Amino acid sequence: MGRSSLNPSAPVSGSLSGVPCRLPGMNAAGAVIFSLALIFAVACGEPGSRLTGQEPRQVAGMVVEVVARDIDEVETLRIRDSAGKVWTFTTEGYAGFTPAHLREHQLFGDAVTVTYQERDRLEGLVLVASLIAD
Repeated sequence: MGRSSLNPSAPVSGSLSGVPCRLPGMNAAGAVIFSLALIFAVACGEPGSRLTGQEPRQVAGMVVEVVARDIDEVETLRIRDSAGKVWTFTTEGYAGFTPAHLREHQLFGDAVTVTYQERDRLEGLVLVASLIAD
């Protein structure tokens, strides 16, 4: 099966479930370059994984709403800043406070500071909180 290890320009071939797999005219180096290019294209083209390129930003405000993803993670956090603007955030893991702790802030009227970045997703730009602090 395959090619001789002494001839690097021999076509790459193999078997997948008993069906021969051969890329005519492609040697091992070409197959590696093609594979790396394909991986790079898929990784760079995945929506939701790209930052918009800006530095992390911060906003402080009062907690308006908290929706839990689970006991440790926040799905949605809405805060109102001092100018009255309501900001909506999501998280991609634990961001420093549990949903229960944020509900305490909401109940007692204690402000929080959110460090966030914009993410480019299918639904548009989304504010992703990386750190929530007192």
